[in-house]
Amino acid sequence: MIEQTLAALPERTRLAFEMKRFGGYKLREISAELDVSIVRAAQLVNEAMAACQAALDEAAPRN
Repeated sequence: MIEQTLAALPERTRLAFEMKRFGGYKLREISAELDVSIVRAAQLVNEAMAACQAALDEAAPRN
């Protein structure tokens, strides 16, 4: 489910998330690699995290 969610994201958003969560990159390193500001790099990571959380919330059983 998370793989599908990440695959559906814009490439730059997915890359920023993967770099941060799986690669251990710092925001300044992500911003340099993707040629965006540090603030924008943080936004991209947060957007991907929110998408993953929404997918998990949607899949959770409701009581």
